[in-house]
Amino acid sequence: MLNSLVGNREIKETIKNIVQSGRFPHAFIIEGEKGSGRHTLAKILAAAAICQSDNAPCQNCRECDLIEKDSHCDVLTYKPDGATFKVDTVREIRENAFITPVEAKRKVNILLDCDKMNESAQNAFLKVLEEPPSFMVFILICQNASALLTTVRSRCVTLTVQNPEPKEAEDYIKLKTGKSERDIVEALSDSHGNIGKALDILSGTAAEGLKVAKEVFGAIINRDRLAALKSIHSVEKDRLEFMSFIVEFRLLMQREAVKCAQNESRLKMSAVAKILKTAEDTEMLLTRHVGQPLSISLTATTLCAQIFADM
Repeated sequence: MLNSLVGNREIKETIKNIVQSGRFPHAFIIEGEKGSGRHTLAKILAAAAICQSDNAPCQNCRECDLIEKDSHCDVLTYKPDGATFKVDTVREIRENAFITPVEAKRKVNILLDCDKMNESAQNAFLKVLEEPPSFMVFILICQNASALLTTVRSRCVTLTVQNPEPKEAEDYIKLKTGKSERDIVEALSDSHGNIGKALDILSGTAAEGLKVAKEVFGAIINRDRLAALKSIHSVEKDRLEFMSFIVEFRLLMQREAVKCAQNESRLKMSAVAKILKTAEDTEMLLTRHVGQPLSISLTATTLCAQIFADM
């Protein structure tokens, strides 16, 4: 099962060492981009916690099979209610945590998009995270662990999922899709090496955020402020889509900064640095206001104005 996570050798070694030690942590944070393998790693950790084999997760037993199929009764998944985790959901998680496992030696709760937990929800979660039952394992999935309170992070083992080496990614996608090397390399380039996003691009189901980020970048190259504004406003009605666009746009500008350093960009380094800072500030603004009122339309307009200022 460890091989289902492409690359990330250090994480795999960490899991092996945890299993061999016999001392399983009660909480993990898995951070990384969407499509990087966070959910795959969550399944691996859940199987490692529950599998009875000496070589857990073995991928051959009933427990591993049920976890792989999202069917194990002692592995529960929770996700935000809309744009954020509600305190009521966290209370449900807290109460459920003290119910003993039905079949396995441990119980696992996987919490998706934990960076969408506001401070009140995180503080409510802390009550069980500080003194969890001996059989309980929490797996918190997020894009950026810094969005979580220090008190939450300090009680968890943090695993940061990285994109694999290009050759590893290419070989994996080739095996999965049978696509040509040229198509795979292009998709990996557009997705900044992210396997999940590359697979979406190749299947024609790329997230709207990625598409809009590329449109806005093209408008910047062409100095077309109106086109950029039109593209940005196309995702302003959905806060999650707008956040996805901001993340993709920041990653794209980070990549462009590298090109600038190599004299391979059509933009000046000063312009790229300014736009990247604008994207980072906007992402931070959205993160700080999770679960709070924020005018996405105004944020979108301000973002576009700042991008094209002095250009």
